[in-house]
Amino acid sequence: MVRRMHAIRHQVTHALHRGEEWLFANPKIVLGCIFAVTLLFALCLPKLRVYSDFADLLPQNHRYIQTYNRIKENFGGANMIIVAVEVEQGTIFNDETLKLIHEVTQGVDDLPGVNHNLVSSLTHRTARKVYLSEEGSFMSEPYYDPSKGRRSVAELEQMKKDVVASPTMYGLLVSPDMRAGLIKAQLNESGIDYAKTFDALQKVRQAASRPGHRIHVTGNPVLTGWVYTYTGQIVQILGYTAVLIAVLLIVYFRRFYGVALPLLGIGLSSTWGLGFMALLGINLEPLSLPIPFLIAARATSHGVQLVARYYEEFAKTRNGKQAARNALDALFRPGSLAIIVDAIGIAVLVLGAAPFNHKLGVSAGFWGFSVIFTVHFMVPLALTVLPQPKAHENKNQGMRNFLGQAMAKTGGTTGGARTILILAALGALGGSYFISRVQMGESEPGSPLLHRNHDFNRSTKAINTLFPGSEELHIVARTDDKGGIKKPEVMAAIERFQAHMLEDPSVGGTKAIPGVVRVVNRLTHNDDPRWMQIPDNAEEVGGLMFAYMASSPIPGALKEFINPDENEADMVFYYKDHQAETIARVVKVAEAGIQKIQAEVPGLHIELGGGIIGVTAAGNQALHTDHMIIIPAVMVLAFLLVMAYYQSVHAGWLMVLPMLFATLMTYAYMGAANIGINVNTVPVIAVGVGVGIDYAVYFMDRIREEMAITRNIHKAVVNAVATTGYAVFFTAAMLIAGVVMWIFLSDLRFQSDAAVLLSFMLVVNAIAAMLIVPAWCVVFRPHFVVATHYDADGVLEEDEEGPANPVQAKA
Repeated sequence: MVRRMHAIRHQVTHALHRGEEWLFANPKIVLGCIFAVTLLFALCLPKLRVYSDFADLLPQNHRYIQTYNRIKENFGGANMIIVAVEVEQGTIFNDETLKLIHEVTQGVDDLPGVNHNLVSSLTHRTARKVYLSEEGSFMSEPYYDPSKGRRSVAELEQMKKDVVASPTMYGLLVSPDMRAGLIKAQLNESGIDYAKTFDALQKVRQAASRPGHRIHVTGNPVLTGWVYTYTGQIVQILGYTAVLIAVLLIVYFRRFYGVALPLLGIGLSSTWGLGFMALLGINLEPLSLPIPFLIAARATSHGVQLVARYYEEFAKTRNGKQAARNALDALFRPGSLAIIVDAIGIAVLVLGAAPFNHKLGVSAGFWGFSVIFTVHFMVPLALTVLPQPKAHENKNQGMRNFLGQAMAKTGGTTGGARTILILAALGALGGSYFISRVQMGESEPGSPLLHRNHDFNRSTKAINTLFPGSEELHIVARTDDKGGIKKPEVMAAIERFQAHMLEDPSVGGTKAIPGVVRVVNRLTHNDDPRWMQIPDNAEEVGGLMFAYMASSPIPGALKEFINPDENEADMVFYYKDHQAETIARVVKVAEAGIQKIQAEVPGLHIELGGGIIGVTAAGNQALHTDHMIIIPAVMVLAFLLVMAYYQSVHAGWLMVLPMLFATLMTYAYMGAANIGINVNTVPVIAVGVGVGIDYAVYFMDRIREEMAITRNIHKAVVNAVATTGYAVFFTAAMLIAGVVMWIFLSDLRFQSDAAVLLSFMLVVNAIAAMLIVPAWCVVFRPHFVVATHYDADGVLEEDEEGPANPVQAKA
């Protein structure tokens, strides 16, 4: 069996070797094909679109989202704009403030993409006072008549009393302290132009600016609109980053090829990646921009490894073509393995529940895989056809010697290696304390996408202080039969469920159809408070609902409460934030109430969940599942690929070990820094997890090379760190340079935090690869590392048996 495996390994390695020979025999043909494909992808670039699609962020198969999609047109979705007009002195019940609220309401109603049936405010045409005339007829009139210029003190006082008497006005659209009025508008979710809507909203806000008043604006479309305003800044940061990478290449190589070829690799791989997205019609999500740029930076890092090895070989051979061939010979296996694992690690995102994950997994996975052609083959082949450099000396030899000497005194010794492994184990155990603090979802009020003092977060805080809450949860009561909502037992069940939810102190308020029925019933009985109750038969309930609708000249007066078939009713609950902790508690309370109420009323179904709270709850639950699948899948696939490449279980474990350590440290950092796991951070973590294998594979393969030459594990790891270690150190700096500008220049807090997180992951991965992999090799001496040789064709292979001289291998 062992001989059979050895034969298979020999066949595979020599097949790859023959492939390399063909590449170098036809460099111009291969380069021509690479540039031709690049041109085809470049022609697709004008079709690339940069925008956010809200539906892409939602796990469409989740039962909450299925309910949300069914009810959003009738009862409202999560794309709601919320504007509050606050008066600094007194109350809103004066002509100037009421006129201002009306102007803002009209401006919001005119915004692009607004669902005009789902706009509400004190001054909106659908906000009406229902009453009985002297003749006993049911009548209604708007609370606010814009054609009336001035109102007397008595009229304003009566309006205030009318508002306080209305459960749909007081506390929900007018603040309990009477100092603010709320305007709410729902956007139609198909084809939302967030940038256009946000610009129009900002003009409304600017036009409404008045002395003595404050305008607060929040809501998911507003958040997305703010993100769009930073597009120009994002482009600037990308430009600065490209300049920084070029400067680092100049400092490191101080040679033309060392600068030009890695930058060319960035250009080619980016063209392939972005062109592929445009070809498939995949939009580029603004918040995910650091990820594509990190992939481009990783492409550069592979180019750096190849060019660095080229100059190292050129100093020995003094032959440019031979040096290029030697560089690819040495790095073909570790480089291609690292690229494939990178690409598959990103492609695993397609296992996520949200379409955003699917798109990112497909596009970024292809982008990562394309590096094999745009960098791994392109760089050495270009070096064979380009003129040979004149200078032969190897740059940065002093730094290489320093790294080798440092390793010789630490991880290059048996005692030092054991110490490194023990410290790594202790670090992982210590990090477990902070890992337990990582939350699934948002970890603080407002939005972590923007800085805490940003206008959006300040507006959100102000509105949640003035009102019961700007974050809505929609729960639907559905009956099997049409008209079932009118049944008194169903009405009573809805109220019991509302009372159950109100036991949670975080609920600021609620509204549903029973409240309307009670108010109308009271009005029909001479406004006697004793009649503020639910009738005992469905016919009377239906009559009261009809009376309410008939009293309003505006069609669809009950549309926000009940559907036309009267078998679905919406219950709305208001909260002040959608933190992970809040949502987890809300869902737990709601599910308990649903189970209890449904058991009491046969044929009644209560379903979560619309509004921003409902869709975020679905997202958090899906994230938990995604997270438990995606990250382990990256680890398992990395293990299997490395194991298959080297036909060694130990090889797979050795490559996953630094990834596992770096991942544990990453979660510990997230717990300590209060960074939650959400739809934006999961891709960042997945991409960062795969980075570590680049470093580890290059290190491991260099140790194997050195072991085949020196037959001494201590010398092998010292030489590996002195050579590959310096290149890895620089590539880590290159990758950090790919994201570091976001930390200092981005006004988007998420991009800044994501860049810090990625930088942390890159540093920890580099340290883990430079210390843990060599230390493990020194202490445990894996057979596939210490038992290697070059065969007659110059191909590095594992010995069929153990090393020829075990004592030497252990020395």
